[in-house]
Amino acid sequence: MINPFFSVVIPTYNQANFLKKALKSLEDQLFKNFEIIVIDNCSKDKTFKIVKEFPKKIIYRRINNRGSIARSRNVGIKLSKGKWICFLDSDDYWLPNKLKKVFALIKKKKIDVICHSEYVINQETKKKKIWHYGPYTENFYQTLLKKGNRFSTSASCINKKFLLRKKIKFEEQNSFITAEDYSFFLHLAFHKATFLFLNKTLGCRLIHRGSYSKKTSNHLKAVNSVLKHHVFKVQNFNKNKKKLMREINNNFSIKKNLFAYTYKKNFVERYKKI
Repeated sequence: MINPFFSVVIPTYNQANFLKKALKSLEDQLFKNFEIIVIDNCSKDKTFKIVKEFPKKIIYRRINNRGSIARSRNVGIKLSKGKWICFLDSDDYWLPNKLKKVFALIKKKKIDVICHSEYVINQETKKKKIWHYGPYTENFYQTLLKKGNRFSTSASCINKKFLLRKKIKFEEQNSFITAEDYSFFLHLAFHKATFLFLNKTLGCRLIHRGSYSKKTSNHLKAVNSVLKHHVFKVQNFNKNKKKLMREINNNFSIKKNLFAYTYKKNFVERYKKI
């Protein structure tokens, strides 16, 4: 059997209704050469029933991730057979042309990471916005560290060869929970991945009561842990680590909306309603 081009990794926990919509969006994809990997954190709802009834064969693993979605994603990466890894949170979904558009770009350009725009839908207010990610800059690792995350995990696809060659994975320590994706993209930038931000809306991100990104205080602590880790253990562009940490702290502010941590100027303006 020919290996799939894409591996779609879906971590989930007690989100059966959301998962059904996410899987349906995969069933509707115009590009068909992909596998689906669902990593279930011991759900107690109808998650397994939905997976079992899905028309396309799904690689399903039930694990105890000990509260870390990073562990679920790492298990999914390890099981994957695709050339490219795509992440999809179980409460998000894609438009039908998502994989077709991404595949076309991969064939045209030499890139390691693609991140596209998303619709962001607030389930409570029903308000809908478009969020654009990026942009890419020179010294991108420094930019991400000083000015914040510029990615959405569910909108990102990564060249698996690059991940394996650079030995990059999601960090599973408890102090990173809700911000492990930020550290993951920081590591990609640190290892000089080639990035492409696609200004096309190819997915939908749902904000609801259970969204981790709405738990501001916990997320703030997690982001701070990620920043300290990279400033004091990873980065090599600034020897004065304490000064760099102060500079980063001055660049960030708490904003009580969908994100706990946002950059004061440019970062916020990128997410204006369109």
